[in-house]
Amino acid sequence: MSDLNLAQRFFQGNRKAQAKRGRNRILIALFVPVFLITMYGLAFGTVVLNGTTSLPDNAYFMLRWPKIVFEGSYVAFESPAAVDERFREFSFIKRVAGMPGDRVITSGNRVCVNNRCRVLQDSLVERGILPTQSQILERGQFMVFADAEDSLDSRYAVIGPIRFDKIEAVGFPIPFPHWKEIQAWFH
Repeated sequence: MSDLNLAQRFFQGNRKAQAKRGRNRILIALFVPVFLITMYGLAFGTVVLNGTTSLPDNAYFMLRWPKIVFEGSYVAFESPAAVDERFREFSFIKRVAGMPGDRVITSGNRVCVNNRCRVLQDSLVERGILPTQSQILERGQFMVFADAEDSLDSRYAVIGPIRFDKIEAVGFPIPFPHWKEIQAWFH
């Protein structure tokens, strides 16, 4: 075998090994971030199923840390004492509508923040659940509204502005079947 053939075989083998190492590096580069995000999610996150019509999605991925709250994000917080006892063990999840420094305006049967207004529900007002007062949100306070008009949220004084230290988790919607669909799978 000539020296030329030997050199060609050496470099061809080397190219194949380099290509294989390159593919392995790509796989590792893809796998490592997915693995780390999954581990982070398992350590600091939870999936919450929505059993009500107050939010548009069926499930939310909620992170307990870090709690980075921004307008439009979803926050979980302890349910208020005004809620029926059977629901008190569940956290409320609502969308952030107002941030510190924003003005809350209560006028008649409407509560508004950042040009988003919610009408007070007559049935709740008749039960003595009063509206939140007009105010400017202080540092660490957030107004939260549900996406459904008939939900108990910050427009009512029993919830009012949510303090940052009362926020249990911050999250975002994830694609997931409705809990009734899941229940049907097992029956």
